[in-house]
Amino acid sequence: MTQSSSLSLSITSQYLDEIQTNIRVRPIPWEGYVRANLLSTHEAGLMKSIEKQSRDKRNSIVESDPKLYASSIIELLNRITRDDVVKYILSLAGDFAIDVPEFSKCLLAEGDGEAAYSALVKLLEKNDEQIHLLAAKTLVILLSSQRAPEKYATSLFTYLATKLASSPNVNLQDIAVQSYGLLLRTKCYRSIFWSKNAEIVPPLLKILDTTSRSSFQLQYYTLLIFWLITFETYAAAEVITKYEMAPILMEITKNSVKEKIIRVALATLVNTIKLAPKTAIPSLLSYSTLPLVKTLSERKWADEELIADLETLQTTLQDAFDSMTTFDEYKHEIEGRKLRWTPPHRSELFWKQNIWRFKEVDYKMVKLLSSIVAESTDNISLAVACSDINHVIEELPEAMRVLEKQGAKIKVMELMNNSDPEVRYEALKATQAFISHSFK
Repeated sequence: MTQSSSLSLSITSQYLDEIQTNIRVRPIPWEGYVRANLLSTHEAGLMKSIEKQSRDKRNSIVESDPKLYASSIIELLNRITRDDVVKYILSLAGDFAIDVPEFSKCLLAEGDGEAAYSALVKLLEKNDEQIHLLAAKTLVILLSSQRAPEKYATSLFTYLATKLASSPNVNLQDIAVQSYGLLLRTKCYRSIFWSKNAEIVPPLLKILDTTSRSSFQLQYYTLLIFWLITFETYAAAEVITKYEMAPILMEITKNSVKEKIIRVALATLVNTIKLAPKTAIPSLLSYSTLPLVKTLSERKWADEELIADLETLQTTLQDAFDSMTTFDEYKHEIEGRKLRWTPPHRSELFWKQNIWRFKEVDYKMVKLLSSIVAESTDNISLAVACSDINHVIEELPEAMRVLEKQGAKIKVMELMNNSDPEVRYEALKATQAFISHSFK
């Protein structure tokens, strides 16, 4: 997939369209506002000249003098406090920004769009959701067409994060997700997006949950966000380590019936193995991605880019798998911090042959095991880590001082009260090893 594909030029939302339609059909008493000194006769005349025209006719009128309409709309948004007028003008601004390119250029011509951005961002603070949405729509279009000052981009990203995280309205989530997708096509906004990843990413992952009721289209737009952000190395690494996206993307690929969903999920995985291979490849191998990719490669696909991505994944993962020793496999799994009962953990021969490796780099592997029992919330990982600690103590007693210094002994003892019986059992065995070797 190329970064320009699969994304429309504007937000597609029936919910937003209905809001704008309802705004346009409500009559506005322009003459009354003139008499109340809210509008000048000239300003009211400009609005009335396009009020009842078809969309094509309105566009034609604005095209005849885009600078006049751009400056008038910004002036009114800065001055008018009547919500009905503000909504009407915002609705026009959003449409003109899409339909009349010269209008957008005029909005952004002075001071890098300072006047337009300032007026629109202030409206995000109004106590009216429709005003928020209409202002955000226009901001998304303007930011997508020209790089905006960071403070305005940050304000918009913050607003969209609140709609994504706190709103139960799936329509608002849809608008936020599409907005992020449009904005992330521009490279400079990706760092702003990722600076807020703690707020934005968890709600996005909920949308991707295969047990959720998210629509295919919402799931698709959400995947596009991750595909775009993983063109940046810092994000490609963290979606694998911090957010454990590999199994999420594999689950989507395995269960989706939509080829376009599978295509963008696989394209995201390709980004991670290209830009963050040290974290992505071990993680994908630990989740048995290679067998799934081989199975998918045997199917008939219409999309040539999907076929190419499958070939890239299969070749890269197969090469990595073939070059791994047993200890390499174990090391990658531990560094991925997601443990499963793979053969090395239960092999007495593995521990006898490789225990010396646990002394390397100042007991790095021992310290990683300590951090897993201290921080993991996954019961299987906790059980396996406790088992490994037991083996380390039995085969390398001097490592016990490192484990105790890291706080592993206390954490393991606490895990004897875990709700999972397997975790309790393995924690008990590790605790017994600590006690036994303390006396020795």
